[in-house]
Amino acid sequence: MLRVLISGVVLSCLLVAGPVSGDAGADDAAATFEKGLEAYNRGDLPGALPLFRQAAEGGSAGAQVWLGYILDLAEENVESVRWYRAAAEQGNAEGLAGLADMYAKGEGVEKDLAEARSLYEKAADAGHERATRVLIHAYENGGLDVGPDSGLAAYWKSREAELSGDNNGQE
Repeated sequence: MLRVLISGVVLSCLLVAGPVSGDAGADDAAATFEKGLEAYNRGDLPGALPLFRQAAEGGSAGAQVWLGYILDLAEENVESVRWYRAAAEQGNAEGLAGLADMYAKGEGVEKDLAEARSLYEKAADAGHERATRVLIHAYENGGLDVGPDSGLAAYWKSREAELSGDNNGQE
């Protein structure tokens, strides 16, 4: 029921928002993204979505990730992949991890565990703790198209220890 509600709200807001006029500068996109976050945190999803969309189209990786996340919840998977990919192409750790999730689940793209693993590795290298834990699990137990590998599990555990001491707000 919640997913249906979110889907309806997402589609309505995205249709109403329309395209962004002109080239929004990075500062404008960042300010619009912040306004979107404020609306979202107030519980105003219909108000947040057009702002996220505008900021995402203006190049804000943070807005692209949020839009990808909300669209994923609404089962708008192809659009979700589009926005996660846009953030990932900017090297955004959350965008990389979100895109990896989509490849791992086969949602919005053909399931590709090797591609998912590669994206999780890039996200982990960029400081994403959850991506690091996913890799540890894969190398300890087998998964993401690889068998257990204690050496790689140990490597990612050491990276996790480094990250937990230096969390750059990636999660």
